[in-house]
Amino acid sequence: MNLLKKSIILITVALLKLPASGFAQYQFQVEPLFNYFSDAKRYEISGTYVLPQGEIAGVVPVYDGSGYFKGDTTITRPATGMGFGGSIGLSLPFKATGHISCWAANIALMGNMYQWKDLNQSYSVDGSYKVRTPALSATTIQVALPIGIEYKAGCDAIQSKRLSLCTSLGGGFMPHFNMTSLEGVSNIDTKYSFGFSPFVKVEGGFFAGMCMKVRLLYTMGNITLIDVNKSISGITDGPFKITSTSNIMVSLIFMPFSVSWRETNWWNTHDTYNQHDRLN
Repeated sequence: MNLLKKSIILITVALLKLPASGFAQYQFQVEPLFNYFSDAKRYEISGTYVLPQGEIAGVVPVYDGSGYFKGDTTITRPATGMGFGGSIGLSLPFKATGHISCWAANIALMGNMYQWKDLNQSYSVDGSYKVRTPALSATTIQVALPIGIEYKAGCDAIQSKRLSLCTSLGGGFMPHFNMTSLEGVSNIDTKYSFGFSPFVKVEGGFFAGMCMKVRLLYTMGNITLIDVNKSISGITDGPFKITSTSNIMVSLIFMPFSVSWRETNWWNTHDTYNQHDRLN
């Protein structure tokens, strides 16, 4: 009887411990957060196509249907820009949610340069705008430090060559410093502005010898880039202001050190964390 009781107790303890140990072997092992700063295999570089959205508010000349000057008026109209940039960054896993997924902090150093064109368009009484000659353009150089939280799953979440796909979804805030100057205008100094914009982002990628991803990042919030309080002879008829309202950034991302990820190669379906099991 004592032997039977002891056997039942041992079996019960084993069964109670089995789920915990089974879960542990499928849990992605997260290291201390700051260890990842020295882990080159998590760093990524990117090239970015930038599409800023904004508003131009100021004094514009008005012409009638025959092209005769009718006077000046103050108008606010939408504006779009275009440019390019790049960044270097990394993710810092802090909470595993499964064998191939985790929550991670992300941080990057980003630089963008984009142009606003045709800032001095004239206005017609029929509601249309017309490009003036000479046209006025402005260039904005932006240095940013996006910091956020993201949910990651797939190859870049656990540094696995065995998994072919990856995805991330997250958001955060982006402190940024902007330098905006008017092109071809010597008597207007470069204007400097700071911003603190919220953002959301989504990523998708694959591993093919190296991890490569595409990221869509969207920032929002009004930031005054330049405020000119006078007319520019022969170009504008009065004060005007450029305000950035949002920004769309599409990036192609490379993780160059992913070639040395330690997990087994993609053609081997055995689970590195548990060599006797397979991942579904």
